[in-house]
Amino acid sequence: MEYPGFQHGKLGVLFFSRGRGRGHAVPDIEIARALMELRPDVDLRFVSYATGARAIQETEFPLIDLGLPAQNPLTLTLVLAAKLMGWLQPALVIAHEEFPALPAAKIFDRPTVFLTDWFLDEQHYTTQTMQFADRVLFLDEEGSYSEPHCLRGKVEYLGVFQRGFTYSRADRERAREELGIPAEAFVVSVLPGSYATEAQASLADLLLPAFDLLDQHEKHLVWVAGTDEDLLRERTASNPRIQVLPYEPQIDRVMVASDVAVTKANRKTVLELEGLGIPQVAICYGQNPIDEQRLRRVRGAVALQPTDCTPTALARLLAMQASAGPLPGAQKRVSQAREIALVVAKSIHAG
Repeated sequence: MEYPGFQHGKLGVLFFSRGRGRGHAVPDIEIARALMELRPDVDLRFVSYATGARAIQETEFPLIDLGLPAQNPLTLTLVLAAKLMGWLQPALVIAHEEFPALPAAKIFDRPTVFLTDWFLDEQHYTTQTMQFADRVLFLDEEGSYSEPHCLRGKVEYLGVFQRGFTYSRADRERAREELGIPAEAFVVSVLPGSYATEAQASLADLLLPAFDLLDQHEKHLVWVAGTDEDLLRERTASNPRIQVLPYEPQIDRVMVASDVAVTKANRKTVLELEGLGIPQVAICYGQNPIDEQRLRRVRGAVALQPTDCTPTALARLLAMQASAGPLPGAQKRVSQAREIALVVAKSIHAG
């Protein structure tokens, strides 16, 4: 199926946003909005699939849904992306960790900007595809991962990407009131990310007994469950102190309401908790070594192997992390989307 061409007189931009979970789509939407403010002469269309496509569908942006599963096949994605390039001939291709979009764009000599916050070695296919990027915008601190030699001169380090959060630790009481949590409660939040479901990496059998063992008189657990909502509601229905949310668009509200957070080492959430100063326990399942490698440099995070821990030990660790209090230096996070959009806008000129 062919897609309608870009608006006459406007510069067409295809923005490939990886569809595995919402972790790419959410910041990409902020970046796209900032870009449209800077460049009203741009006609931007998102390209995604699976959970990422569903997140983008909730916005005002046109979306091309590739209809692929979350674990999208590399070669099929490349073929579909190349067809889009041939049909639409965009002035610029932006890809947020959608690696096949880069070689597809270069088949048609389209300029490319790639967004990422991790690197692998030069032999890995991800690095090989990144060689087709004209610019690589690295959304983390320099040194977080070793820069491949073949990308020297292409990489611009922009620091840890910050979404435009509206809550900080100073808003803790307000956040708790809005979530229906007593101000004096001991609050544990569970933020596993939308991809690491209970089927992928089960946490409930460890965490729910640990929560029961916490000796705080007033305690509350908030679990942002995503597609595990029904499963976890059924398991926790008898406990009024456990709140299960399918998805929380104001995730910073849950974060700042927490005394301690539990993650599945999902990198973006881990870094956002660090930025807000929330102590955390990251359960490492060994399924994503990229995230677990970055975890070593995160302040206020303790990594834990689920096979090496009991509910009793986890309960003690949660209490210990919470007793340390908020991390010093945490501030309200201001979105970096405009800074990234400014760099992207220059690439449109270059194209």
